[in-house]
Amino acid sequence: MTDLDELSLSELFDLHARIQREFARRGVSRTSGAIQGEVGESLALAVYGGTLPAPGTKAYDLVDGQGRLIQVKTRTLPKGDQRIFQFHSLDFDIAVCIRFDRDSNELEWAREFDTSELRSLVTPHAQGPRLPMGRAHANGRDVTSTFRAAYDALLGR
Repeated sequence: MTDLDELSLSELFDLHARIQREFARRGVSRTSGAIQGEVGESLALAVYGGTLPAPGTKAYDLVDGQGRLIQVKTRTLPKGDQRIFQFHSLDFDIAVCIRFDRDSNELEWAREFDTSELRSLVTPHAQGPRLPMGRAHANGRDVTSTFRAAYDALLGR
């Protein structure tokens, strides 16, 4: 049995992905765990600075060093899988959409949106505004390299 506290963060992510795939193979789970959402928020904190609000805050995930409210949306999907980023509301200043590859745990891309641009891109839905993944990837400001650097630092690379 592996002693988990001896594994690097990168090795833990790899193990987590393997466990999730095994759960799916056995029919126990159809989705990946939420760990990458937490990682996305940690990366945003490293990139923008500031403070994370209390868990369960729905409108935003971070108040940056300039006092801006930032919503972080993270998806971890198989290559080629296109889904949506779901928002509860657009009551924030900036949104960051991050996509990770489910099999490799690599950060594929990250895009930043101000709310005026985001309002022009989302589609209304009863559960809140939705941003299709392809539209997210094709718009906004590309912040991939900054988020990858923060991710590499988090992983100790």
